[in-house]
Amino acid sequence: MFLPLKHRDFAFLWTGQSLSSIGNAMFPIILAMVVLDRDAGATGLGVVLAVQGIALAVGTVLAASIGDRWRRTRVMIGADVVRAVGVAAIAIAPVHLNTAVFMVLVIAIGIAEGLFLPAYSAVPPRLLPEEALQGGNALSALSQYVSMVAGPTLAGLVIAGVGPGPALWIDVGTFAASLATLVFIKETDAADARDESPDEEEAGGIVRRGLRDFNEGIREIRSRPWVGASIGMATVVMTFCVAPAFLAAPIVAEKSLGGSAAYGGAFAALGVGSIIGSIVGGKIRTRRPGTVAVCGIFTIFGSVGSLAVLPLAGVLICWAIAGVGVTVFSILWMTALQQDVPDRVLGRVMALDWLGSQGLMPLGYAAAGVVAASIGTRDMLIVSAFIVLVAAPLPLLVRGGSTFSSRPAAVENEPAETTV
Repeated sequence: MFLPLKHRDFAFLWTGQSLSSIGNAMFPIILAMVVLDRDAGATGLGVVLAVQGIALAVGTVLAASIGDRWRRTRVMIGADVVRAVGVAAIAIAPVHLNTAVFMVLVIAIGIAEGLFLPAYSAVPPRLLPEEALQGGNALSALSQYVSMVAGPTLAGLVIAGVGPGPALWIDVGTFAASLATLVFIKETDAADARDESPDEEEAGGIVRRGLRDFNEGIREIRSRPWVGASIGMATVVMTFCVAPAFLAAPIVAEKSLGGSAAYGGAFAALGVGSIIGSIVGGKIRTRRPGTVAVCGIFTIFGSVGSLAVLPLAGVLICWAIAGVGVTVFSILWMTALQQDVPDRVLGRVMALDWLGSQGLMPLGYAAAGVVAASIGTRDMLIVSAFIVLVAAPLPLLVRGGSTFSSRPAAVENEPAETTV
């Protein structure tokens, strides 16, 4: 799992992003405290979070349209500069900053993050040999999930001790650490941003070229049924299963599990499971990564259903198991995309993957609120749990689904072997 760190450029990438991910995990907590300190109330916080989510989606659409036209490290550097400047501007006067300026900065930070994420997911194949990609993805997942525990904890301690302003400057420092490592990375020129003929350049402006690139990403997904089916499955599960569970978790915790401590405990268990899943996912060797990955998705059934029928101990166990399963899926899925999708369109496919699996989550939250009010939280969770059972196997029903590969069927029919 740690062999990818022997590759200089990936070691720079992982080190910088491990620090930066802590700042990324701190920012939502700090932002919420800043908004509340500005006397915006719950309504104002909801508006800010919604605007940030929309900006993130806009940035991802831009990444799906134009992200492969530049070197990925350059896209990441540009996005980090925008985010660092935006956070620093808020940190100067978090409470007294003009509201319009504050919202513009939040939008800029969200768009930059939307551009950054697909580029970060697509850059490892330019830094690592193919056999090291799974270990590299496992390392990235490990640092991400450790930061999900460490970031909010650090943010809470700093805010409680000295306020949100210094916490924001710590976030700026993590962006500086990211930039300090990105500038030293030598990204390979192979399959760099594609060259266009003069006729293609004259065919239209930026918008038309962006639409053409976006459509090319769609065509790449359509040519690989396992990719389209997996994104479709993730969209259903995240929107109609995970979103209702996240919405219901604090409600169930307050009613029957022991209050806010139980709510925090469930997410702590999820984080611990995710860290374990990062370690396990880096060690799996199998000819059927799609089958193993889908088995990981089935663990969401237990995490969602446990909120409806189990006491706190059962919920904690199920959420930890789900953390393992979902992280294993993520590592195998990311590795498969990096190995199978051509490098010239990989950034766009990564962006479209995010849009499909995460873009409809806000709609899922809204729909879950209506459904819970109509049929009750418990019944909603039971329905959501069974949706997992129906949706999870969908990738296995199409060509390449069991192997997460577009290789000929003859390869798929070889006996399956799996080791951890």
